[in-house]
Amino acid sequence: MKYQQRLQVAVRERLRKLMTAPYSSAGHEVHLAVTWINSQPALTGLLEEAARQEPDLDREKFRTGLSRSGRFFWSSRTEEGRASLVWELMQDIAKAEAEDPEAGWRVGSDYSPKSSLQDSWREFAEDILQPLFDFLSEHVGAESSILHTLERYRTRIEWFDREELYTRFEADRANGEEVYNLDLQRFLFLEGDHITQAKPRSASGEADLIGDLDGRDPLVCDGKIFDGKGRGKGYLVKGLHQVIKYAHDYGQHTAYLVIYNISDKLLEMPTDGTPGAWPPYTEIAGVRVYFIHVRVLPPTTTASKAGKATRVTLTHDDLTNPDTP
Repeated sequence: MKYQQRLQVAVRERLRKLMTAPYSSAGHEVHLAVTWINSQPALTGLLEEAARQEPDLDREKFRTGLSRSGRFFWSSRTEEGRASLVWELMQDIAKAEAEDPEAGWRVGSDYSPKSSLQDSWREFAEDILQPLFDFLSEHVGAESSILHTLERYRTRIEWFDREELYTRFEADRANGEEVYNLDLQRFLFLEGDHITQAKPRSASGEADLIGDLDGRDPLVCDGKIFDGKGRGKGYLVKGLHQVIKYAHDYGQHTAYLVIYNISDKLLEMPTDGTPGAWPPYTEIAGVRVYFIHVRVLPPTTTASKAGKATRVTLTHDDLTNPDTP
């Protein structure tokens, strides 16, 4: 069974657990669901993208409608906005549950004041929580998340194709970066159904990969080699500012910088998100840029014999300075 199919099944199972949970442990089940979703890069990627589709949601009106004093209606205008409202609500319930184990069923009983607390929780889960899981299941199945696709690309390279691509890179080092970028472009089209166009012209130059240019939501994705020498930290920082310019040219607020680490060094990127969460990202000039780090240098020995690797760390200060050495 494919990865996305297994993930779809897991999403539906999480919803089932929420809908059948005893009302007394409803908050705990929400906490477990939130923890699990946060552990799935494909799902967090979808939710990150969804949050940017409808940023001006009326959250107060939504929350008021969930209480007995308000009349409920969705304050969102898109499926992405509705999913964002539910996701934020679940995170708040999970946070409150740490101090108040009754937080879950209280929200449910406020929304559906039935004589049976169990019935109240079931109706709340079905009416309010289920749309989030429907959204996740549908979009995972369609492979619509670019982060999901890029995670699979990274895994494919590191597990299966490092040697083949590196051999092609070595054969023409002057244009070696193009070897990887064309491979990525092909993967985005074949596996993620992201239509891309090689080197289209924009006001800022030529982006290596900008997809769906004829649509309303072009994909801005650029790949850069990191060798720890001539193409080191400064080269990546310049690449970062290039994709930000491309995003501005095409009216986008999200971009992706794929880093082909062709060195034996460990590259550490800063993040404006949760520490340790994949992928790291930074927000500069109104654009969120995700860093997709791919180790492309074939191993020359086993991990136990390789010794301690040198670490190269980029800081937030480095990222804001295009003249970083």
